[in-house]
Amino acid sequence: MKKISIYAVAVLLTVSNYGCKKFLDQVPDDRLTFEQMYERKNTVDQALANVYSTLPDQNQDRSASGSGNIGPWTAASDEADYTLPNFTENVNTGAWDATSGQVNYHWQNYYRGIQAASTFMANVSRCTDCNIGGIDLVNRYLNEARALRAIYYYHLVQQYGPVVLLGNDPIASDAPLAEISKPRNSMDECIDYIVSELDATIPLLPPTPQANEDYGHITASVAEAYKIKALITAARPLFNGNTDYALLKNKDGKQLINQTFSAAKWTRAATAAKAFLTNANYSNYALYTVGSTPTGLPNTAFNRAFIATRDVMLNGWNNEIIFARGGDVTFYQYSLAPNHLGASGGDKGGSFLSPSQQLVDAFFTANGLPIQDDPSYNATGTSAYQAPDPNDQGVARTISNMYVNREPRFYSNITYTGRKWINPQSNIVTDFTNNGNAGKGNIANNDYTKTGYASRKHLTVAGWTTGRPVFSKIRLAEIYLNYIEALQESNPSDPDILIYLNRIRTRAGVAPYGSGNGAIAIPTNMREAIRRERRVELAFELDRYFYTREWKIAETTDTQIRGMNITQNAPGFYTPVVIENRVFQKKHYLWPIPNAEVQKVPVIVQNTGW
Repeated sequence: MKKISIYAVAVLLTVSNYGCKKFLDQVPDDRLTFEQMYERKNTVDQALANVYSTLPDQNQDRSASGSGNIGPWTAASDEADYTLPNFTENVNTGAWDATSGQVNYHWQNYYRGIQAASTFMANVSRCTDCNIGGIDLVNRYLNEARALRAIYYYHLVQQYGPVVLLGNDPIASDAPLAEISKPRNSMDECIDYIVSELDATIPLLPPTPQANEDYGHITASVAEAYKIKALITAARPLFNGNTDYALLKNKDGKQLINQTFSAAKWTRAATAAKAFLTNANYSNYALYTVGSTPTGLPNTAFNRAFIATRDVMLNGWNNEIIFARGGDVTFYQYSLAPNHLGASGGDKGGSFLSPSQQLVDAFFTANGLPIQDDPSYNATGTSAYQAPDPNDQGVARTISNMYVNREPRFYSNITYTGRKWINPQSNIVTDFTNNGNAGKGNIANNDYTKTGYASRKHLTVAGWTTGRPVFSKIRLAEIYLNYIEALQESNPSDPDILIYLNRIRTRAGVAPYGSGNGAIAIPTNMREAIRRERRVELAFELDRYFYTREWKIAETTDTQIRGMNITQNAPGFYTPVVIENRVFQKKHYLWPIPNAEVQKVPVIVQNTGW
């Protein structure tokens, strides 16, 4: 993979602080001028990298808006909590508003990215050596920037709802205030613009990476995947006939969120997803599977599913990954590894990211059933059980019955008390009880789990000090889930729902729904079954925060975090307790528009409740 380096070559501009002329005035005589920067491919590449730099960086997840353009998505959802205090705690306690720095941070950063993209598009044609081997890089780069601009608008509307569309041209540094003082566009206008911009780029970009240096760049399949995401967001209840926003209007009375439910939005999303899945140009994408297991792990279907659902996040640009972001991931991985007493290196981390009991309970049993529907599931007592860990076979460890006979994704996602540590060369068995080797009683600082669990997903088997290539941003499983969700809402009798849902379940090593051999009964509430599948398949992939809001269920799901009683040893440790009560009000479905923007541009109206 060719890394996209980030250089401070092009000025990142905000809606209220444009500075091309100011930038040129400050460039020393021995530096490139603005015009020269776009004349040669090497500096054009750097300018394009600057446009890419606004993409959120999951490696900064625990910083929650402090850097990397990342928000509190994991630990402000009911997936998990972070032990370290940061802006996430303000979100969870309701101690944030339109004046909070992080609220302004995202608004400004995405508009800077939008302006950087428009500036790049307006100037890249100056390049004199951007035609290599008959490949028109000017046109390709222009369309990458155009797609990125649409993607940044998508991220904005996910957080803030309807936003201001600036137009296709970069805003001049000397533009009068009246020219840049624009009201918010409606949500439908924003989505239509995002979709139309992405549609325009699709035929002008390579369908998928054609060479190693293409990885990490926008391709047609990436643009089409983001189009599907935008259409799904628009179709969900938050933005589709939500009367809670009846009063959200511009000062001229323009309604910003449509007040009438439209089934056509679901149909539109389903059509877009099916077009992706049936596009012959994307036939190289497939759910990631393995044909064998590592040494020390029997080659069974269950174990292959465990390895596949673990390594899909670790094995670089595999055939399931549609788009990903590179970079050093050790900062994030340190948050996953427990602080094992006496260990060192990759076996001793911070365990800041604490998965919730709600997430643990969401994983299916080995029979493919929700725990509440499987009579074999027992939440009390202990049993001797062998988890699917390489080089730990033949050792049945005594663990809570909550963790016995669960589906493969549970074991690839969650570290629990009594689990062999992920490093096959280590003899550590993690113990989160109060006096255990990773328990709070033995840790003098904040390097402990709040919930008695740690996340295994995204963590290399050698421990946190060993890097890996990329963070997945979109993979094929998400396209499947988007497709079947849209079908369920628009045409619930369509057989594709079971076909694509069962593909995910089969790869995950759980029984498919249906009537054939090995199948289990089709759920009576298919909507909830699809939502549960999404929850466990895409756990820790920055998805849960947004879809609980877009489904309008966050008032139920985001009110508390539960976990083990980490101040106790066994057996008291295994009694689930409330770790954190949270504040979620209706206004929290959307972020507020930064107060500074509303004051600066009075035609911008504030979101409801703020």
